[in-house]
Amino acid sequence: MKDQESVKLEFLMMVNDNIIVQRFFNVREFNNEGKNSLELYELLREFKEDIQSQLSLKTVTYMTDNMYEIINNPSILDTSYIDGPEYFNIFIKQNDVTICHRQVDAKVYPPKVRYTVDVRPHLKNLLMNLTDIFSSKNLTKKYMEVNLSV
Repeated sequence: MKDQESVKLEFLMMVNDNIIVQRFFNVREFNNEGKNSLELYELLREFKEDIQSQLSLKTVTYMTDNMYEIINNPSILDTSYIDGPEYFNIFIKQNDVTICHRQVDAKVYPPKVRYTVDVRPHLKNLLMNLTDIFSSKNLTKKYMEVNLSV
């Protein structure tokens, strides 16, 4: 049996310069075309939408639980604790090269919500799907007559 070479990839999620989660994973039979595939785009879009949905639900719960405090002191919802923009950044990297990057505006959510984001329930499935995409031979490289491999 021939030894299969594996490629180490990194999943990284940050809020500005602060790491939320960082995971390394190995992909056997690495297919470099995975980085330009529709499957990767859709997987990360769905992950981003799941995180946004989770944050929105937590915001509703937080605002409902703290309704009276918010009515009496609206500055509780002030999201300007940090000057300038604040973003959730989602990266897929190979060594120090960014393969894919997605960004979500974090200031849309109250500070108590955005600083307590929990992606752990999504990680195992996400990493497994990323591994499958980057080792797949049958990837969609064209979308509506647009070549994604460019």
